Amino acid sequence: MGDNTTGLRAVPRPLDVELPRLRLVDRLSARWCRPITLVTAGAGFGKTTALAQAVRANLLEPQGVDAWVTCGPGHEDAVRLATAILDALGAAPGSEPGAREVLVALRRTAPLDVCLLLDDVHEVPDGSPGAQLLEAVARALPDTAHLVLSGRTTPALPLARRQAAGEVAAIETAELAFTGAETAALARSFGREPAGDLHGWPALVRLSLTAGPAASWRYAAEEVLSRLPPRLRDTLAALVVLRSATAEEVGALAANAEMEHLVREVPLVDRLDDGRYRAHDLWTSLVPTEHLRDKAVEVLTARGDLAAAGRVAYEAHDWPLLARLAVELVRTTLSVLPGATARRWLDAVPARHRREPAFLLLEAAVVHADDFTDPSIDRLVDQACAAMLDAGDHEQAAAALGQAVITAHSRGDLVRLALVAQRAQQLDATTPLLKVLKHSAAAVVAELAGDPETALSHLVQAPTTEVPKTFAVSTTRFHVHCLSMCGRGQEAAELAERMLDDDLARRHAAAARWFDGQAVEFPGEDADSTARGEFVARALHTVIAASFGETTTELPAGQDNPRDAVLACASHAAVAVTRGEEDLARNVYARHLARWPLEIRVAERHLRRFLTLGYVLSDELRERWDDTDLGPSHRRARAAGRAFLQARQGDLRDDLDEEHALCFLPLPWSVELAARLAAVGRTKLGTWLADRVGPAVHRRFRELTRDPDLAAGATRLLATVPAPPDHPIGIEVIGPMRVTRNGLAADAPELRRVRVRQLLGLLVLRPVVTRDQAVDLLWPDHDPAGAARNLRVTMTHLRRLLEPGRAGGEASYCLRSDGDSIRLVRGGLLTADLWSFHELGEADLGDAVALWRGDPLPDLAGVCEAEIARIRSRHVRNLLALGELRLVTGDPAEAHQLADRAWELEPFEPRGHRLALAAALRARNPQRTSETRARVLDSLRQIGVRPDPATEILLRQTVRGS
Repeated sequence: MGDNTTGLRAVPRPLDVELPRLRLVDRLSARWCRPITLVTAGAGFGKTTALAQAVRANLLEPQGVDAWVTCGPGHEDAVRLATAILDALGAAPGSEPGAREVLVALRRTAPLDVCLLLDDVHEVPDGSPGAQLLEAVARALPDTAHLVLSGRTTPALPLARRQAAGEVAAIETAELAFTGAETAALARSFGREPAGDLHGWPALVRLSLTAGPAASWRYAAEEVLSRLPPRLRDTLAALVVLRSATAEEVGALAANAEMEHLVREVPLVDRLDDGRYRAHDLWTSLVPTEHLRDKAVEVLTARGDLAAAGRVAYEAHDWPLLARLAVELVRTTLSVLPGATARRWLDAVPARHRREPAFLLLEAAVVHADDFTDPSIDRLVDQACAAMLDAGDHEQAAAALGQAVITAHSRGDLVRLALVAQRAQQLDATTPLLKVLKHSAAAVVAELAGDPETALSHLVQAPTTEVPKTFAVSTTRFHVHCLSMCGRGQEAAELAERMLDDDLARRHAAAARWFDGQAVEFPGEDADSTARGEFVARALHTVIAASFGETTTELPAGQDNPRDAVLACASHAAVAVTRGEEDLARNVYARHLARWPLEIRVAERHLRRFLTLGYVLSDELRERWDDTDLGPSHRRARAAGRAFLQARQGDLRDDLDEEHALCFLPLPWSVELAARLAAVGRTKLGTWLADRVGPAVHRRFRELTRDPDLAAGATRLLATVPAPPDHPIGIEVIGPMRVTRNGLAADAPELRRVRVRQLLGLLVLRPVVTRDQAVDLLWPDHDPAGAARNLRVTMTHLRRLLEPGRAGGEASYCLRSDGDSIRLVRGGLLTADLWSFHELGEADLGDAVALWRGDPLPDLAGVCEAEIARIRSRHVRNLLALGELRLVTGDPAEAHQLADRAWELEPFEPRGHRLALAAALRARNPQRTSETRARVLDSLRQIGVRPDPATEILLRQTVRGS
């Protein structure tokens, strides 16, 4: 987030005359001993000052790391609140962060304790997404994390169980109020007599002391204001309406703002460490700000803080101003509307204003956020748009039509999209927003008419980079679709990757590349955001699955529009071909063309999306497309269909790219083509398919040996292309070497040969080994001929070890020698513990640690020492990361055991020292704490270094803990 409300930069600076609240600092120091501390009192009771003093005290004698967030109106939104918390913790927020990311960041401070302090938490209303985020964090708070919630009220979190266990501390009004002694001490600092009617209210005591002896707080405030020159009074009013702001922002409301002068002259006005200024809420009822309201909203809107701008409007009951902001909120957020903010605004609007067009639009956006299928959305948007057009406000009408487009797109409602497109033509397109909407609507109409080229001519004119990204997303996605429709898949993929950044966009890009002939990894059938989007995704997945010989659940037939009818037709035909029912697939296309003839332009254009299927299965489509100027992707698909049909006629002149064979042909067709090519000695396609697709290809080879026309090629492929083993083979090199078959250790004589173990270990360690490298490492003292002979013998023994059942003369599947290189085929049925060790991530630390049976690759010690040392270091990092995780989940005993295991391998690692110290402290074992402290200090003395700051914090705590 990087704003000025998070981190230690947001902690207020000490006041010019500040009373040390030592008893409160002492109470707040106990935050390190309890999971949750609540600080609750009304405005002006010094909550922020006490927290700030506690944070500064911790800097002098740290017990952990403090992270500060000052909550604001926008933090009712869970994403904004999570982003602010992550910024305070120094963690990258990523996209759409939530409770999970916050908890991960809290755990990452381990073994040090961390305290998250949220000031002004009353800005996060109960029931809001922000409050739900805090509830989730409080419920799963790590053992090394602590939470301080401070505000006029605190969220209604489910804390009954923690309170019963004594895990919640509460500091309330009575403790925050000044005692008589504190009031007297502050009065002496001002050289005044304290007032007697303020009941220890800190802000009012301070205010009264600045005005004169025995003054009431309201009188004192008025006295302070009366002494201010007009320029300072204007500056104060500007700061009050903005709540907190930079000098430049205040200057936009009050000319020649003198901020430092204001801080010196006016009590309860502070300068924060980040350079912003803040006026206490007590000034709100005393300083008139109505004349600054519009300018303040402009400043807040420019800052991107629409939530704060809206609060200014609805607290002043300025409904016309809130109406303008409502349209801006919808325009700039659309499908990612901050629902809690929008609902709060609607709740504030009186009934007599709720039927105004801006609030009708806001209500429609709120309903869409809850359920985009609700039919009332269209009625609300239509009423709002009509009223806006009647008033001649085309900018606001564009926002309404934008919401209509988003809703119709979410439903896949083509009729509604066409209606919205017609309305968009009424707009006077003078701004980027209006131009995007108008060109997008025209493009939708053109595409529905079967003219995606004209649609593209509109889309390239839409200035999507000049409007909010959320508004441009739907237009960009449609642009990607139209490029694919025109056979420009490469461009479609590049546009999706450049302009879109969500999971759906990545799937759009992958699909565009696949149907362009690029065999990329396809995400598959992940749930889409709309019912129609899910229908499209299932159709694409079914056709792509056919390329791998797989069948999926068929889509419902009988679709009532040509777009969806094509999707159903292609998916049904792909499944039929995969099952060997090619005649049925031809009938599927024949029935489709009878219902949606080629004269219907949109139907024909959508058939091109799966061009190879139609080209092979339909004479009518083949004749049409042979005489059509196609886009690049469609030309490649047509070439694949032609090559396949020509091969069936005995013409094998055309060389088809292997990736194109996979992407454009169902597996039965690509394997048939491979067999025909193999019969004339060209086995490249069959070999490539076997490697890329796996066992399904060999099953097809075996089936084709029963076909007289294809048997020769299929037999040659079976003899040339090795088939995968029929059982899993495991290689274990972390510790003494073992080979397993079907999970059982193999007692093979080959494993007793040192050179076999060394070569196998080397191939597990390195992806590819050249023959020269193997010879130099394993037989450095032999002459080249003798070493080469030893390598051949050793490889024979190794093949027998890995695949004892493979017939002589068949190529090995697991062990490949390609020219000068030797390699193991990774993945599938051949696994190695070292490969898993490197692949396992943070979520699998326990599995990674469990793989360790001892020092890795003992037969290669002295030969590959640097690589073995890197594996050992990785294991130490895994032990420590898992130990830190066990520490934050409340298991200090296991954390200490893991720290000990890491210490044995690396006794001078500071991270290991910290984990061992923290685990001993958490276990509350004085003897272990004392022993661990002595051990750490001894390690530091051996290498002659001082402890780093984090270790120093823990060492200081061990003095008390022991």
